[in-house]
Amino acid sequence: MQEGKKKILIVDDDHDIRLFLSFSLKKAGYEVLQAANGAKALDVLREHTPDLIVTDAMMPVLDGYELIQAVKNEPTSSGIPVLMLTGKDSEQVTEGASRPDAYMRKPFATPEILAQIQKLLTKP
Repeated sequence: MQEGKKKILIVDDDHDIRLFLSFSLKKAGYEVLQAANGAKALDVLREHTPDLIVTDAMMPVLDGYELIQAVKNEPTSSGIPVLMLTGKDSEQVTEGASRPDAYMRKPFATPEILAQIQKLLTKP
């Protein structure tokens, strides 16, 4: 990992979405880590500390909600902001202990997700 660049962990079971986001984020100057589901993301988190997590809501093995709950319950990762990508409305997404810091509905445009990421990364 390169020093000074913000690290973003992309968690999505759709390879094409991970590839698209990875390309877009690298082009915008971010370092990118990837995982195909929440369980693999937890493995990545044992080795790396990203500045932000972008996760899909629905995935096999460990979904986005379960991932958020695990991240927020762990002292070493509880401060990492989480952006959830979902097809659900905000009322469904923001209920309960596994609430993301922000969400974005699919499909999304690259400028919109980059703006949301920048907003979360600069949040005090």
